Order: sequence, then C-alpha cells, then structure tokens
Amino acid sequence: MLLKFLLALTLALPLSASAVDINWSGFGTAGYTISDQPYKYQRFIDDHGTLKSDSILGAQVDVKFNQQWGATIQGRLSAAPDNDSRTEASLAWAFLSWRPTDDVLLRAGKLRVPFMLNTENQEVGVTFPYARLPVEVYATAPTTDIYGAMLTKTWFTTSNLEWSLDGYFGKIGYYQRFYGRDMTNNGQGGGSWFEPTNLKGGGLVLSLRDSEDIYRLGLHRIETRLRNGRIMSDLTFTPLPFPPGQGYFNLAASPEIDKTTSPVFVIGASIGLPMKFRASAEYARVRVTNAINGWDRWAAYGALSKQLGAWTPYIYYAKLRSNGGVLSLYEPNSLIKAEWSHTRTGIVSSFIDAPAGSNSADQKINVFSLSYNFTF
Repeated sequence: MLLKFLLALTLALPLSASAVDINWSGFGTAGYTISDQPYKYQRFIDDHGTLKSDSILGAQVDVKFNQQWGATIQGRLSAAPDNDSRTEASLAWAFLSWRPTDDVLLRAGKLRVPFMLNTENQEVGVTFPYARLPVEVYATAPTTDIYGAMLTKTWFTTSNLEWSLDGYFGKIGYYQRFYGRDMTNNGQGGGSWFEPTNLKGGGLVLSLRDSEDIYRLGLHRIETRLRNGRIMSDLTFTPLPFPPGQGYFNLAASPEIDKTTSPVFVIGASIGLPMKFRASAEYARVRVTNAINGWDRWAAYGALSKQLGAWTPYIYYAKLRSNGGVLSLYEPNSLIKAEWSHTRTGIVSSFIDAPAGSNSADQKINVFSLSYNFTF
C-alpha cells in the first residue's frame, strides 16, 4: 500500500525522464554468534550457535527527481519480527523527500527516528566499529520505525559546525515478544509469543556535528496500545484468611488501561580524542508510570576505541563488558569483526528465555561473535 502511494506521487510530479537520477546500493552482514549457555539469549543465541541473530541482507534505491524532490526505498532480508523460526523480506524505509531550500528537508512515508547515535544505520555494520551494538541500550525503545513525517532544519556556522533539529510524528504497528517458561498466553507449554501492538509518538532531536564528532539530545513521547486487549496497570493483592499475611495476586481482578504514555529522554556523544582514540557514550531514560508491565527503565553505555591501521580495538561497558578487534579486508567498504562479551543479569532479564526449573536472575553469559560486514 505504501509503495503504491509513493508511485502515485512520483507519477504526479512534473518531471522529464532525463531529470531523474537513480542510485542503488546494497549492504549485508554474515554473522555467527555463540554463547556458553544452553538457553536462548536475545531470541536466538545459545551454545549451539546461530546465524540468525546478526545476519542481514539489504538493498536501497535513491531516486532524485530534481533539486527539490526525491524518494528512498530500502528492503531487507532478516529474522522475522513476529516469529522466531522464520526469515522474511520487509520494507525498512520508503519515503518521499522535499527540500525547498538547502537547510530544510521534509520526509514523509516509512521512516526511522534518529533515536540513538547509530539507530538509523544500525543494520549497516560497516558504519560503526562494534561487532554488536549494546542491545541493553539500543532496545530501550520497542521500535524506532514509524509511518509519518519528519522535518529537519539545519544551521551551518563559520567554524564548520553543523546544527540540525529533527521534529517527527507518526505511528506504526509492531510485535512485542514475550516468553513464558512454563506457559504461553494460550495456556499451553512454555515458549515465546508475540503481541500485536500499536505505537504512536513524536519528538524533537537536536544534533551537533563537528567533522566526525557528533553530540545528540532527544526528547520523545510514545503512546502504546495493545491491538487485542488492554494493558494491566496494577496487580490486585487478595489476602487469605489464614495464615495471616498470606495471599495471592488476582490477575482477573487487576485494573487495566487502554494505553501507556511514555516520555523518553536520550543524550549521547561520539568524540575524537588525541592519538586516534574515540570516546562514545549514550544514555536513555524511559518513564512509564501508569502500567506495571511498561518499559520504565534507563540504559547507558560508554565505549573507548583506538584506530591502529586497519584494526580498531575497543572496549565498552553497558551492563556488559566487551573487547575485540575490527579489521578491514580487501576494500574500505567491508569489515570483519570479532567480539567477546560477558553479560551479568540482575533480578530479571527480558533478553533471556528462562529454562525450565530456573529463571533469568543472576545469570552469567559469555558470547562470542564473528561477522563479515559489507556494502556494495
């Protein structure tokens, strides 16, 4: 439906065939990941190893109709968002762009919000040194894709500084993944299931770029609704007459609400240091005050890397510790990355499919990943 809409608008533009400039590109990652634990971590990773967690193949077409009008379509092949055993092709981006002046850009269609520093390019592995972006931070927002509009205003200064302000609003349907150790939502045995969910939101993102350095501050507002059913806002405790102080949580009698509204604050920076060092850090805070099963949390990471010829060793901390190396081979648009990470969980972790008779608390997971990242 969105592709038909974009094609209709394209045909409506008064353009000559010679004025259209079409460019295409591709990207991909072939990534193998294995852990030292028998249970699933981040949907797919266990001690058997998997290619599904990090592997992706994509292509993008950019069409420039004239100096003001353009369109971008990006497709990808990766793990399905609503099924743990299926791979599917999907539309990542599909939008029209209008640039009335050099410092103003309006985009409409399917977009990706500039949430974290690498959100917009997180599927193109050659654009960042880390083998795997810290999922604890980059999964803070349930999704960063929207169907909507984004307006960008840019200011250039005499000192080569570039300020930009992005304002956006839109909505999208996505799937929340849940895992029940002993029982799923249909009352059967343990396993995962996916709840169809609607998200609507908007925000403002202020960025400052100085050569390769970037500083970013974002304020967002997210409204979430379940497509089937309502959201539990509290747990009702029912006391038993005996023994004193004992009771149970009555889920059937617990109050429910139609939606949750979450303000989100994000701040981050990536700064070049002397001797080819680079420091990066990001912090995200999501507030959910009217539901017990919301995403009320904060997440942060700090990273330090150093360029040593073709190698870029790094270390980062984000509720996990990691160090590894990156090496460019054959051409500047391909990278081989290797990483070892150690993760320790707290009271509970939604990234772990808890095994029978156990839970996700106080787990220690070592993960090794090896990937080849490329563009063409």
